[in-house]
Amino acid sequence: MLRPITFIASFFILANVFSQNAPIREPEKLLQKLIRFRSYSGEEKELGLYLRKFCDDAGLFTREFIAVDGSYNFTASLYPLEQKKENIILTSHFDVVQAADSSLWTHDPFAGKIVNDTLFGRGSIDCLGLAVMQIYSIIGLVDEAKKTSLPYNVTFLGVSGEEVNSSYGAKFIVEQHLPLLNPVVVFGEGGSGLTNLVPSKPQKEVFGISVAEKSSLWLRLDVTKKTHGHGAVPPDLYANKRLLKSLINLMDQKKEVKFSKLSRKMFRELGKLEGGAKGFVIKHINWSIFWPFVKKYFREGEIFNVLVENTFVITEIGTIDAKASNQIASGAYAVLDCRLLPGTDIKKFIRRVQFAVGLKVDVSIISESPNSPPSEITPYFERMQQALQTVYPESFATPFLFPASTDNNFFRLANVPTYGIIPCVLSRGSLEGVHGTNEYLPVKDLRKGIEAYTAFLNLNFKR
Repeated sequence: MLRPITFIASFFILANVFSQNAPIREPEKLLQKLIRFRSYSGEEKELGLYLRKFCDDAGLFTREFIAVDGSYNFTASLYPLEQKKENIILTSHFDVVQAADSSLWTHDPFAGKIVNDTLFGRGSIDCLGLAVMQIYSIIGLVDEAKKTSLPYNVTFLGVSGEEVNSSYGAKFIVEQHLPLLNPVVVFGEGGSGLTNLVPSKPQKEVFGISVAEKSSLWLRLDVTKKTHGHGAVPPDLYANKRLLKSLINLMDQKKEVKFSKLSRKMFRELGKLEGGAKGFVIKHINWSIFWPFVKKYFREGEIFNVLVENTFVITEIGTIDAKASNQIASGAYAVLDCRLLPGTDIKKFIRRVQFAVGLKVDVSIISESPNSPPSEITPYFERMQQALQTVYPESFATPFLFPASTDNNFFRLANVPTYGIIPCVLSRGSLEGVHGTNEYLPVKDLRKGIEAYTAFLNLNFKR
């Protein structure tokens, strides 16, 4: 017989064990846990294993797909993939970008701290928050899937390496395992809800569901120049000076504005919402007669600029062989992060860069993502529109060109209808935190995102 003190001690030990293994019912607590893993690109495995076990415990069928050590990809489905049911894929990535200087953050980027109902942390939006929304929406169907054979399988696909062009994540999955997934549609990251897009209705919530996105092209510019070596005896055009002059020429190059079929459609929808004379201008914003009045909205740094222009950012500048402050480098380099509109001729774009920087600057490709055609509008897209309007009754949803590059392009290249949506209304501040400092997601938005994905899935199972 156990003594009373021994019994009480045993009770608390067992209670502690059960509490540690109990399922996490609050989605914000799961997101806090994921943020604390520091899942940089190539270091996603620990997080992936934890999340896979979470999905196993919730009653989903899981399967892992590992390309390289340190990475981790897995699926969590209502039914085993081997049943080959038509599959609705909800996908997100595990890797996050560095939080280079945590001292600039208001809260520790890897603590997952909740302050005033807002969760702060690297990955809270991009893209661990989306993963939590998707997983909880699928878990909500587990009991029903056990009772009846639903017309679709639904699968969460978690992947690695999205921030480094996906070679051991989505690209690997699409090239090696797409038939097993059997997707009828894919929903990943992409657009979101925004306000201040309709001039007369600044509070109107407008959701952009991305059907296409820019491709990424990372270029390296190299300059080599023999020098005298000492900073006191500068030559006329040493390597650093030549590189800087070339970059200035590139930045001064006239930009080409291109209104695609997709961007014209988006502006027509916004014009209908506005109505009146302003609405007419917005609907026909690509007409040259209106350009003097609207071009300020398309300047660099404005929200619409990235939708109509190929862009580049100088993300790195460095020198070669200079080890002292008074030593002239024999070489200099810069890295450009270029984002290209769908349909852009990449060779022609590189020739324009080469022409601007001059023939004495070597231009080489570091990496590039697929330049994929837009996805057509399908009933799955329309059901997501309906789902968003269920959760956000006064909102409006439209097809959208996403200005960044995501894993979605690999699925589009394989002719799978693919859309991007984080179903939250994001403030400008929260958007600026993505890849920046103080990334955050309000808890209410996390829960609304789950509601939206749940509503979408339920619409697909109506008979």
